[in-house]
Amino acid sequence: MTNRKLVAAVSLCLAVGASASGVALAAKNAALPRKVTVTAIQKNKVVPNRYFQDGLRWDRDVYRVKSGGTITVLNNAAGEGAHTLTVVKEKDLPRTVKAVFTCKICNKLFLAHGADPNTGGPPKFQYLENGVGQNTPPNLDRPGDSGLTDATGQGKKGEKISFKVTAKKGKELYFMCIIHPWMQAKVLVQ
Repeated sequence: MTNRKLVAAVSLCLAVGASASGVALAAKNAALPRKVTVTAIQKNKVVPNRYFQDGLRWDRDVYRVKSGGTITVLNNAAGEGAHTLTVVKEKDLPRTVKAVFTCKICNKLFLAHGADPNTGGPPKFQYLENGVGQNTPPNLDRPGDSGLTDATGQGKKGEKISFKVTAKKGKELYFMCIIHPWMQAKVLVQ
C-alpha cells in the first residue's frame, strides 16, 4: 500500500469513527429525559404474628433528568395522605427506625411549610424555596426546596405538583417525603 493510500485509509477510518461517536453522543443526549414523573406507590405485606410491612415508597430509587427539565410528583398512594418531594442533604436522610420517627430535618422543614403539629391543620405554604415558605413551586437545585402534593395536606389519588430542575449538570439531589421519611430517592441531573 502506498503512503497516499495509507493516509487516505487512516483518514477515512478517523472520519467514520468521529462521525459514529458524534451520532452516539447525540443519541445519548437525546435519550435523557426532560420530563420525569416521581410516583408515590404502596403495596403492603403482612405475615400474621410476625410483621406488617408498609410498602409506601417512591416508584424508583434514582431518577435522571436534564438540567432545565421538569419533575412531576404524582400521588398514587393517597390512602396515606399527601406527600412532599423535599430536597435534603444526603447526611440528613434518616437511615434507622429511630431516625425516621425523630427526623430533625423533617420537623424543621414541616414547620417551614407552616404546618402546626398540634392541630393537624393544613400547612400555610405548599412550597419551600431553600427552606422558606412560599405559594409558588421552587426551582429544584438545593436542600430546602420542597413541595406538598396537596395544599390542604389531606392527599387525593392522582394529585400532582411539578418543579423545574435548575441544578447544574452533574448535581445529585437527594429527596424524601418529610411526612413519610422512609420514602427516599435521588435525582441525577444530566
